[in-house]
Amino acid sequence: MEFKSMKELKAYIDSKAKEAMNKGTHVKSEVIETGKAHVQSDVYDLYSPKQYDRTGQLKEQWDTEETANGMNVFPSRRDEDTGKYVPEVIETGQGYDYEFDYNGRARPFIENTRNELAANKGRLTDALKQDLKSIGVNVK
Repeated sequence: MEFKSMKELKAYIDSKAKEAMNKGTHVKSEVIETGKAHVQSDVYDLYSPKQYDRTGQLKEQWDTEETANGMNVFPSRRDEDTGKYVPEVIETGQGYDYEFDYNGRARPFIENTRNELAANKGRLTDALKQDLKSIGVNVK
């Protein structure tokens, strides 16, 4: 394959990276496993509920969607009764329907996941390399 400009080369690389992220499993898995670890440490380990039985679904319900630049990985837990997006309530501490120790106190597991992945870019780079290889792109 031959490119006439750096712009064409960049567009090709970006399209392959997007394809790899959406078809592959390694980047998704790295983000989800890091997110699950933060649900455990930033949410579950901080508080044992007294008014309800914890389902564990916040940690287990994750989804992905294709975006213009690649993909979005996010916790997808919604309250069965109200339809409320549970991760936002926990992340911000706002929107609880009852009083308890963490009402109004953020437990930013999503932000902490992003920060950890940003601080350890090699993990996502390695995962992307594996996903690129899975679609036939030879990377070192």
